[in-house]
Amino acid sequence: MSTTDSASYAEQVARLLWPEPWGAPRVTRSRHRPGSADRDAYVFPSPSRPRLLVPADVPGAASMLQRLGGGRSTLGGTRRALERAVRSRAFVHTRWPVLRIGAAAPGTDSIEQHISDRFGTEVRVGIMLGTRRVNQKPVLQVFDASGGLLAYAKIGHNELTSALVRREATALSAVRSRRPAAFDLPHVLDHSVWSGLDVLAISALATDPGRRPTAAARTAVMREVAHLNGTSTGPLADSTYWGRVRSSAERFSDTPRGDRLLAALDSLEHASGDQPVEFGSWHGDCGMWNMGLGDGIVKLWDWERYDADVPLGFDGVHLAAQAVQPGRRTAATQERDFLASLPRHLDTLGVPRAQHQLTLRLYLLEIALRYEHALAAEPLPSLESRTSWVLALLERLSGPASRLTKGRP
Repeated sequence: MSTTDSASYAEQVARLLWPEPWGAPRVTRSRHRPGSADRDAYVFPSPSRPRLLVPADVPGAASMLQRLGGGRSTLGGTRRALERAVRSRAFVHTRWPVLRIGAAAPGTDSIEQHISDRFGTEVRVGIMLGTRRVNQKPVLQVFDASGGLLAYAKIGHNELTSALVRREATALSAVRSRRPAAFDLPHVLDHSVWSGLDVLAISALATDPGRRPTAAARTAVMREVAHLNGTSTGPLADSTYWGRVRSSAERFSDTPRGDRLLAALDSLEHASGDQPVEFGSWHGDCGMWNMGLGDGIVKLWDWERYDADVPLGFDGVHLAAQAVQPGRRTAATQERDFLASLPRHLDTLGVPRAQHQLTLRLYLLEIALRYEHALAAEPLPSLESRTSWVLALLERLSGPASRLTKGRP
């Protein structure tokens, strides 16, 4: 699939979820015929940029519109007005674009039929599409007939996304078994395979959109995640973690950046292979975009990158690194600010000062390998740019006199 957003993307996703003999999905403005068993979903914000497919026969599904523009968007008032309009019976007369799936015989299989069978009740699903790319998973909001939100469901549709779905299912069960205190996470409601797709249904986490976790709360979460499975200390080069990293890097030896990745790995091993490193766990994407606050506790989702064997402090570095946007005029300043902030982030996670630079270099290698894996499946300009920045910074830090910030020990 190309990376251009269009109605064809929405149609492709719908065809995965409502396969033949359901009719071919198409975007239309024609009104739903009374008595028809067609599936209609409103397309928001537009057919040229589809992000949400909201089931037209479930007024309560209008709650999906809260996701338009993001939580801090200036669209807030517009979203609320649009949500009220979609809930009303009169909205059908606006001829808003719908994605229509031609009716099949009663009982014909579909993602809705599959989830209905697994849940033991009839459901309707809305679809959050995201930007079209190879590692993008359609995420479904699962509603009951009254519009009550029953669950979210992630769909693995290729080798990469299916692996991520399976990985998240395993992570959620493992982390929940540890009974975390500083945060809550979804329950696995169902994990199954349907029509060649991996389907993971998880509980919804109730959050207050008007409140955000404090910095102290975020730190408490990252600290608890890091110690969920205890920690261990040993020489870097002798660790199972390093064996995994080397194996991953060697798989990319024939890619454009393969030699640079292996050179960075060899440099790290030569300089720090004998150095003791403390290993723990990380969420893998522990940022505000995956956090909320509800019932007085942090809610944390998207656990597909969880790993119980990484150097301590990775979550803190990852969160700080998101402030750098390669390609922007201010990228150099952002990088300086990022590097200057790291001692504070790593101190709060209990990483000794003597380990800060090594932790940063190991994180950069880890994330470069993650990005390279995604790029091997689909060249994406924005990710190419970010990977180039990560690898260039890693190489600069590998110099004999490099430091996190000038003059800082």
